[in-house]
Amino acid sequence: MAVDASSVHALRRDKPAIDAWQPLGQLWEEERQPAGGTAAVLTVFLAGAECPFGCVFCDLWRHTLSGATPPGALPAQLERALAAAAPPAGSIPHGAQVKLYNASNFFEARAVPPGDDEALAALVAPFEQVVVECHPRLVGDRAERFADRLRATGTRLQLAMGLETVHPAALPRLGKAMTLDDFAGATARLRAMGAGVRAFVLVGAPFVPGAEIADWAERSTAWAFDQGVEHVSLIPTRGDGEAMRRLAAAGDFEPPTRAMVEEAFVRCLALGGGVVTLDGWDLDRILTCDACRAPRRERLVRMSLSGAVEAPIVCERCA
Repeated sequence: MAVDASSVHALRRDKPAIDAWQPLGQLWEEERQPAGGTAAVLTVFLAGAECPFGCVFCDLWRHTLSGATPPGALPAQLERALAAAAPPAGSIPHGAQVKLYNASNFFEARAVPPGDDEALAALVAPFEQVVVECHPRLVGDRAERFADRLRATGTRLQLAMGLETVHPAALPRLGKAMTLDDFAGATARLRAMGAGVRAFVLVGAPFVPGAEIADWAERSTAWAFDQGVEHVSLIPTRGDGEAMRRLAAAGDFEPPTRAMVEEAFVRCLALGGGVVTLDGWDLDRILTCDACRAPRRERLVRMSLSGAVEAPIVCERCA
């Protein structure tokens, strides 16, 4: 299947109506830190404009607006989310961080109006670090100005970018409109401005043979650390959406199994060089055995928090 932005967008179904003035949700988690230990992290899911890039594997478009994000909408959403997520003690925990995830690109004007930057920076001032997501090719002067705004209040910027895979045949076919040089250049610029970088790496990227899934997740993570990325989040690739179903039918996508994901996670943790975590928001998709689902999930969560590999779970029903 040929992949470009227009073909991917043409295969998408209708999406639910989203209120531009209400956040999609928020949740508190603990997350391991590069310097050791864990920090409380508030993730805020913001409703904004859809990403213009046509990544074949992306399903985040379902949670975006049909048009551009209205000016003032994101600060209003963030205010509501912060009020709803107020800790029982009434104040933000010391060293807490916040992620502003808008299912798109934080430094694209259609998704995040530039005039909202000042208000957003002021709202996250109580946090030690703010994480936003963006395509590497959109990292430029605006990102630097935003980092400066945050730094003036004592908050650090960390930018999350989708690396996905360093597989030389797969990456150009994902519809990302990105090269490894684009990613490396954005990482170097972010580090030069004092910002941190995290990368999303797919476990089971389309066009990566099933037998090589763990290998390429490990290679991609190692490459990210070599560029100066400080945190890699492993994401088991989801097969939802018409584009992904067609790729699977054509033999170009093999959904990662539980065993593949566990192997990839263990191998990436063994690399050192930075934090590796496994995305835990949809683990039941791969943990299909009723007999061992709970202990497997608990093991993977503990490994994300500690960075230490634990003995595998043995289950006769799904061995």
